[in-house]
Amino acid sequence: MYKSSNYNYFVPYNGKMLYHNSLRRSSFLMTVAEHQKMKALFEDPISFSLEYPSVFGQFYRWGFFVDAYTNELAVFRYLYNRDVVFSSDYHLVFANTSDQQFSSASIEPVAKYIKQKLDEKEMKSLCMEWRGPNVLDSFESFIRPLFFKVKKLCEKAGVESTAQIEVSMSNNAVIHNKLYHSKGVPTYIQTMQAVRNIILQYSGYHLRLHVNTHPCEKSEKERFMKQFDDISSKRIHWVWEPNEKLKNEAAQTNDAAFYRNLLKENHEQINPDVTIVLMAPRKNASIICPDWKVYMSVPQHVLQETEPEGTLNETDGTINWDEAAREKRLSQLWYEHKKCTDCPHLPLFVGICPLLTINIGQVCPIDNKFVDPETVIIKEFEAKQK
Repeated sequence: MYKSSNYNYFVPYNGKMLYHNSLRRSSFLMTVAEHQKMKALFEDPISFSLEYPSVFGQFYRWGFFVDAYTNELAVFRYLYNRDVVFSSDYHLVFANTSDQQFSSASIEPVAKYIKQKLDEKEMKSLCMEWRGPNVLDSFESFIRPLFFKVKKLCEKAGVESTAQIEVSMSNNAVIHNKLYHSKGVPTYIQTMQAVRNIILQYSGYHLRLHVNTHPCEKSEKERFMKQFDDISSKRIHWVWEPNEKLKNEAAQTNDAAFYRNLLKENHEQINPDVTIVLMAPRKNASIICPDWKVYMSVPQHVLQETEPEGTLNETDGTINWDEAAREKRLSQLWYEHKKCTDCPHLPLFVGICPLLTINIGQVCPIDNKFVDPETVIIKEFEAKQK
């Protein structure tokens, strides 16, 4: 006995139909005519398995059909724990705060810590990220020299290393200069130049570009992205942060009035110091702040209000962990409530839902139109084709 997976998607894409199973991350294209034939077969899995056993077997292996007694939520829990919570890939985040930034003096303690982790020979790969306010200001003094040093350590240990810098900005220069400034000094032009410089001159870095776009229209996005057409867009991961309320307001007024209203009434809503959650809790992850407090997962805007799970020792580079606090953090999985467990999009948004539900009190990204499932599926499929 078989049943269709709860996590199947059929998405129109470039005149064809994109088949996607989010639990198994399987995806492929079919023509519209082929899809019409398959629809009837999907409605009767048992007849499908009897009439076309080899074809059905392939769909079964891809996850589009499961045994009738299969608890797919249990499968999701297993895969999530295996691939996220207890992954051996190490994720190290350096988070500037509004009060403190990393400097060249921070390099040696961090390098000592990473060498200790490499010596344990349990790390399969290392991803280093830099986040927080004014992160680009520390590129020459901290980011580049640290990654150069760590890359050599990783190469010697046979461990792959990657680097990612997260930059937040607005696609509108006026708004950007009001919200993303350094002690009142406008930074839009400097931010654009710094991003382009990193992409052009330093091939080892990827950028996650969070763009506050108001109003969030396709033409606005395209106009902004064209500024990067002459450099490697494959190394830029775009994260658009629309606000439907502000978008609706913009449609009813002219741009100048809209922007004045935005800056006056909604400053707290898009304050650059109030960022998304740094990551979902993982055993092999550390979020290090300039004061050497270490977290596993916490929204940046409550760092000052939250007790850290550990502290990095500046002298020898060791992290003194509070194991009870770590255990508590790992046991509080973000999806263990009915709204998420009943959601057919649950496996699709492993990297998105925790960024929102932990941070702003169970705000569903789909209900509030922060993200669109079909768009995520298409982006994931296109990324596999590169």
